[in-house]
Amino acid sequence: MNWQALLYNTYLDSMAFIRVKIALFFSFVFPLMLFIIFCTIWGTANNSYIEFLLPGMIVLMAISEGLFSIGPVIKDYYSSGMIKLIKYLPVDVSMFFISFICSRLLFFLLSVALLLVSAKVFFDYNAMVIYPRLLMGSVLSLLTFSLLGLCISFLGKKDNNRTLSNFVFFILIFIGNLFYATAVESAVFRFFQNFLPTNHLVALMRGEAYNIVIIFGWLVFLAVLFRLLFIKIRYSRA
Repeated sequence: MNWQALLYNTYLDSMAFIRVKIALFFSFVFPLMLFIIFCTIWGTANNSYIEFLLPGMIVLMAISEGLFSIGPVIKDYYSSGMIKLIKYLPVDVSMFFISFICSRLLFFLLSVALLLVSAKVFFDYNAMVIYPRLLMGSVLSLLTFSLLGLCISFLGKKDNNRTLSNFVFFILIFIGNLFYATAVESAVFRFFQNFLPTNHLVALMRGEAYNIVIIFGWLVFLAVLFRLLFIKIRYSRA
């Protein structure tokens, strides 16, 4: 692998991302605002809520990034014919996508770091004790929901995909214990909580009981599904 080319392409992707002001707002400012507001209301005298909320905010950011940023952007690259153009350039297509993912992962981890710094500055909460769990959960969350976003983006038309992405986004937030512990006793509700990866990802970062098989099962399933969808679209255009 040409590491110099990878670093340079990652730099170019990062510069392109910085120029999109609304993307910077929803990646850095909006999650920070939510975190400070929720912690000010419920976490000022309760550090346990801050420790509870941090993983929820990280998963929320990963869902938003995967469904509304990474998935649709890569689909647009494919639909616009940019990938075909890249094939004629002295840059490997795989290098282009790896640098794109590295760029988004870099900004995602920076936004996570900003949350940790804010927790210390505003609420005197030191998250370094649980940082290894947060880092592992952050990477797994971004990878999982990026694959989910890719699958949704490659399912059909752009407008329909946006509607489906919004629907999935709110379902994942509602069912997941992101901001508060849900107390719904419905068997169906509990089934979806245990089946979807959201709860297991936040549980991993909170040091609670989680099922690693479900997390990696979703990763494998979404990766295979995306591969099948990509092949289907490619051959349908041939």
